Amino acid sequence: MRFHRLKAVVCVLVAAISAHAPVGCSGSPKAVPPTADPVGAVPADFSLEIDVRPGRGVAERAKVEERAARFVLLPDGSLHGETDLVPREGLRPARVRRLVREQMAEVWSELANAGFTDPALADFEGNTALLEPDAGMVLVTIEIHADERRFAFVRRYKPGENDEQAVRRVVRSVAALGWASDEALAETAEIPVRYDLGADPYARYATPAPAKPADGGTP
Repeated sequence: MRFHRLKAVVCVLVAAISAHAPVGCSGSPKAVPPTADPVGAVPADFSLEIDVRPGRGVAERAKVEERAARFVLLPDGSLHGETDLVPREGLRPARVRRLVREQMAEVWSELANAGFTDPALADFEGNTALLEPDAGMVLVTIEIHADERRFAFVRRYKPGENDEQAVRRVVRSVAALGWASDEALAETAEIPVRYDLGADPYARYATPAPAKPADGGTP
């Protein structure tokens, strides 16, 4: 009886002085789940390539996900992108900026929400460059390299419709990071204002040119 009372007293004392979590004499301390780290969730070798190819008959579309575009994101955060005037296959678009790790995590999270980070869900294993868009449709290919694996997703949608919202959001998210918008640059660029300041104020100090003879001969 005394032994059981002494054991109960020890249990109470141990639970009272514990600085981390309540401790029971018959079990181990309860582990606290770690806080989710979105930056740490991004694979070190993560890279991404998005190719948007409108088919025949799809032209002059306003939305960036319905126009020709190509975006390439490298593991170091370098983002390359071109819209409308996309380089031919095999050529990397021009570099537009370098993303920080938090922005890389945003891209990875957007892909995860769309279901594009699981290799088991990938629907294409061949060369996406060999795919052709159907007439009147937009073809989007998303190639991902992560955790030493490369996999691809292929989506097709009709311009002006509300289908394939997940892939549309991914394209728009990456396009926004690459400074691309729904409007052509010529429509959004501000034309510089040039002011006419009048005559040259230093003209009176210029050396006058020698006068030519009236007959055109040598003076």
